Amino acid sequence: MEKISLVLVALLLCTAVPRPSLAKGVSFASLRRTLIVSASPKQGQVLRAGEDTITVTWALNQSLPAGTDAAYKKIKVRLCYAPASQKDRGWRKTKDDLSKDKTCSFAITAQPYAGGDRSNFTYLVSKELPSGTFFVRAYAVDAADAELAFGQTTNAGKTENLFNIEGISGHHASLDVAAACFSAFSILALVAFYVQEKRGAKKK
Repeated sequence: MEKISLVLVALLLCTAVPRPSLAKGVSFASLRRTLIVSASPKQGQVLRAGEDTITVTWALNQSLPAGTDAAYKKIKVRLCYAPASQKDRGWRKTKDDLSKDKTCSFAITAQPYAGGDRSNFTYLVSKELPSGTFFVRAYAVDAADAELAFGQTTNAGKTENLFNIEGISGHHASLDVAAACFSAFSILALVAFYVQEKRGAKKK
C-alpha cells in the first residue's frame, strides 16, 4: 500500500507543474480587433532560438471612436502557433475559450497601456521554443486582467505575415520537465522497493 502511495505522489507532482492561463470564460470571438500590431520578421523568415530577436510594435487603431480604450489597463503580447504548426498536435489546439486556447502559448511581454501612443518591445527568441511557424498577437486587458480586445500580425485566416523559428535541436522545456518527472518517479520507486524488501526480510 505504501509503495502505491509513493507512486501516486510522484504522478501528482508531475501533473501539478504550474502553467500560466488566460482569464476563464472570455470568448475570443467576443473580442474586437482594435489594436494594430506589427513585428519585425518578414514573411517566411527563419529565426534561430536563443540568437535572433523580434521587435513588436502595437497601437490603438486611430479610426475607432474616442473612448474605445477606456477600460484598457495593460497590453499582453504573445507568440502564437500558425495552423501549420498545430496540425495533428492536439496540445496546441485553438479554442474559443481563452482559458483553454493553446494557440498563443508563449508570453513575449506585458506592458501598461500607453493610451493611443505607439509602443514597442524587442524580444530575444527563447531557447525553449520549439521549431515551428508563428505570428504575434496582443491582447488589451482590463483591471481584472480579462481580455477586452486584440490585434495580431496576421490576417483572420492566419495565412499572412508568418515567420519560422528554428528551435535548438534536442532541447525543449517540456522534455526537461518530463525527464525530471521520470527521474523523481524512478527514485521514489526504488525507495519504495527498498522499503518493501527490508520489511519482507524482517518478517522472515
